Amino acid sequence: MCVIFHQPAGGHIPSALIADAARLNSDGWGLMAVMPDGRVIVERHRQVDVAAIAQRLAQLAGAELCLHLRQRTRGACSLDNTHPIRIDDRFEMMHNGTVRLPSDAHGRSDSWQLANTLLAPLLATQPQLAGEAAFVALVEAGLTPRNRLVLLDRDQRRFVFFNRAHGTDVDGLWISGWHWIERARAQAAAPRSRPPKASVRRVA
Repeated sequence: MCVIFHQPAGGHIPSALIADAARLNSDGWGLMAVMPDGRVIVERHRQVDVAAIAQRLAQLAGAELCLHLRQRTRGACSLDNTHPIRIDDRFEMMHNGTVRLPSDAHGRSDSWQLANTLLAPLLATQPQLAGEAAFVALVEAGLTPRNRLVLLDRDQRRFVFFNRAHGTDVDGLWISGWHWIERARAQAAAPRSRPPKASVRRVA
């Protein structure tokens, strides 16, 4: 299902929370950030390494940013399917959820299809729609509440949220879903199974 974190400017995503998310969402990660000086940074990585993610976030101190960790449900494990997914030169998208759009012959995911076959044609001709409440409401009406989206508008240097109310606010962060956290922590706390002891046969 994936998970998206939104960190407001000056905020902080704890490494322990990233580690919990990574236990169940280990198929790639990416970020989109607006720096205090106005620079926009977008990155995608195939390898989920908690220490590397925490280090990169520390380097972006002061930024408003969104962090996405992917759990593959449809489509290949590839950079094409790692979020944020590029819509065009202006917009990037992060998605948490599943939409009823098939993977294509190249193994691209339902999120990739959502960005490129549905949102891209609309925003290519009317990019101003992204900032309009009516457009947000229209997109939300076509999604179930289990689908949360975040768009980055590079030109306006802002994030646009879809189904934000169905996420969770925790310690100054917005998280697209919280259902995974107990399962991840239970997995971390579970004792590791030990291999059975080898039987010893005495020979007289």
